Amino acid sequence: MCIRGEELGLTEAEIDFADLRDPWGIEFWPDFKGRDGCRTPMPWSSQLPNAGFSTAKPWLPVPREHLSLAVDKQEEDPDSVLQTFRTFMAWRKQHPALVVGDLAMVASTDPLLAFERSWEGERLLCVFNFSNHEVSQPISTDWRPIDGHGFGATLEGHQLVLSPFGAWFGQQS
Repeated sequence: MCIRGEELGLTEAEIDFADLRDPWGIEFWPDFKGRDGCRTPMPWSSQLPNAGFSTAKPWLPVPREHLSLAVDKQEEDPDSVLQTFRTFMAWRKQHPALVVGDLAMVASTDPLLAFERSWEGERLLCVFNFSNHEVSQPISTDWRPIDGHGFGATLEGHQLVLSPFGAWFGQQS
């Protein structure tokens, strides 16, 4: 499986001016720090030099704050971003509509995003909460929940309740 920074939940790193490589960051420092904070080496191991990315000195430094998010650390934690990502990607592959299906946006209120995906008879409703608080949304009885994706949400009658930054997936009944 391909692993990149977003699969680990890496934050943008603070790079010292002396370590910058991005011409834009160098030119417009400190108002614009450039793209280097998002281009630091992948932290594979929290214990190895350069976080296991390379035995040679990498182009950009490995941020200290990324060591606790290294792959070796996250593989030990069943609740890590990496394990959640792996669970979701395996689940997603079981639903071709999510991978190659048509997309139709569904009306929703802020902070929710809702859309349908459909492919060869499979029709799915996907609802995402982009806030840090629980959100409720009325939903039609045409949908039944699909489990196994790892996100928190419940369907209580005609009311969908999504946990903070949660998601819900339903299949047309």
